Formats: sequence, C-alpha cells, structure tokens
Amino acid sequence: MSNFTVNGVYQYTSANLYSYLGRVPTSSRALKDAFNEYGINPTGSNEDLKKLKNAMYKEYTEQVQEQINNQNSARNDIPWAGLLAQIGIQATGDYDKDYSAFNDAIRLLSQSAVDGQAMAYFASLRSEASLVFGLSNKPQSEQENLTFYAYQYQHLS
Repeated sequence: MSNFTVNGVYQYTSANLYSYLGRVPTSSRALKDAFNEYGINPTGSNEDLKKLKNAMYKEYTEQVQEQINNQNSARNDIPWAGLLAQIGIQATGDYDKDYSAFNDAIRLLSQSAVDGQAMAYFASLRSEASLVFGLSNKPQSEQENLTFYAYQYQHLS
C-alpha cells in the first residue's frame, strides 16, 4: 500500500483512494490536479475523497445527459443522423449531401474491410440506409401554388 501526498502535507492511502474513487491515481501530482480541477481543498480526510468522487460523478452524469440530449435531438430532427454517426459523419440535414457522404464513406470502409464480419456490418448499414434515406424521409420540394386556371388546364384539357 502506498501513500499519495498532496501539497506536501496531506496523505491519502492507495486503499482509501481505490475504495472511494474506484481507481488509484498515477501519481501524487495527478491527485493534486484532480482536487484542483474540481475545486476541492484537500485536508487529508476521507471527506476529501467523497467530495472528489461526487464532483467527478456529477460532471460525468452531466456529460452523459448532454450526449443523450444531443443524440435525441439529432435523431428527432434528422432521421439519418444516428446512421451517419455510426460511421463518424455528422449529419448536416441536407438529404443529398448526407446521402452522398454516407455512400462515399461506406464505399471507402468496405474497400478496407478484410473479414466477413466487417462486410456483414457494412451490409447492415446499407440496409438501414435504405430505410432512413427512403423516399418517405426525403424533404419535398415546395410546389408552386396551384391556381384555379392551372387546375382547369390540368384537368379539363
């Protein structure tokens, strides 16, 4: 068991660090930096480790929640955003550009695939693309207002 010294005075054992944080820092400097990053003034007490754990957990859950919110909003706004994210492309919302980017990326990735599992994965992505890039998801171009005269011409000619 080793001790970690912070600010030349406060010591924390590796056992306590592990029991509170679930891991042991690489050095006393790393522990000091963690305390500084989360605004915790070390006192040598186990309460410091509890505060550090709570601060780290709070930041982590905020980041995860933000990622979930971003994914949900992207998926709600752009039907193919999740598919593009799987291959490292951020959806722009422009159907033609995104569809082209997807096809280009899949073609390049498929060329570098060396095993059957990768090929099967890319085939499943192509299948998913046929659904999310289907005609029902393609934005309709705005049609001109149909006047009565145009209607008459179309239907009475």
